[in-house]
Amino acid sequence: MFSISFQTSAIAIAQIFAMGAMGFYLVRSGIIHESGLKLLSFLSINIFFPLFIFNQIIRNFDAGRMPFWWGFPLINVSLVLTGLLVAFFLVLRHHSPIKNEFLAVSSLHNAGYIPLLMVMSMPLGALAGPVYACVILSIIGFDTCLWSLGVWLLTRSKSSRMDLRKMINPPLLSMSAALIIVLVFGHSFVPEIVLKPIKILGDAAMAVAMVVIGGNLSLCSLTKVAWTQVTGAVLVKLIVLPLITLIVLSYLKLNPLLSFVAIIQACMPSSITLSIIGRNYETKNQDFVNQTIFVTHLLSMITIPIFLGLYGKLFN
Repeated sequence: MFSISFQTSAIAIAQIFAMGAMGFYLVRSGIIHESGLKLLSFLSINIFFPLFIFNQIIRNFDAGRMPFWWGFPLINVSLVLTGLLVAFFLVLRHHSPIKNEFLAVSSLHNAGYIPLLMVMSMPLGALAGPVYACVILSIIGFDTCLWSLGVWLLTRSKSSRMDLRKMINPPLLSMSAALIIVLVFGHSFVPEIVLKPIKILGDAAMAVAMVVIGGNLSLCSLTKVAWTQVTGAVLVKLIVLPLITLIVLSYLKLNPLLSFVAIIQACMPSSITLSIIGRNYETKNQDFVNQTIFVTHLLSMITIPIFLGLYGKLFN
């Protein structure tokens, strides 16, 4: 399992860097300007991501076949809150100007692209479909945290009070609508003639997001890195959280699918969508967010196979 994990995680992250490199080049060469990045961020948050989330839930979520489906969203909610708690204790006595951004990048992870790509690449046989659906379900819990807590943390410096208007955003509304439709009317309620254009537009979410992230990196300074804070976020996200997860799983003895999804999600680097949110809401410390996303993704090519390898030895 160790060699398989290393290969699949390295390929997934290499693909992310390749897509981000296109955005980096487009902005660095002057083809896309900062105003263009803001427009792409706006389209991502208000159109592409909501349609992507809606399509994934409608197509992959079937409550009737998974009576304990609610456990998978709770995995990511638990991971986010645990990461937030650990990060909070690290900054408790420090009045850092990037405190809110540190909490965001330390607690919110890349819950979608890398886990899905890894699951698709693993030789799971007949379990591939159920595992893929379980990862999709776990993303529901993460997206709930990202578009509420994540938005709040990255906009908190502008207002110390929680602005509920920013937490009621298109991705969260899209997720709520899709869940209500599936739970009340069934996953076949939306006809394919409607779902097809939604899927086509939603599939653009990752590509546009990576162009924005690469562009953000080209505009920020990668030489003036706040290494103390970045190192702290790396330790929380890539070392402490996976270790805590392994320890908890060894005591809880969860269903194998639940524990497998939990360890995959626990190993993930910082969420790339934080860069999109930061650009859209003009977060003050965008450079730190982008630097941490870059470093955690780079180092996760080493840490992901290590922790998945440990999981394979401990639980198989």
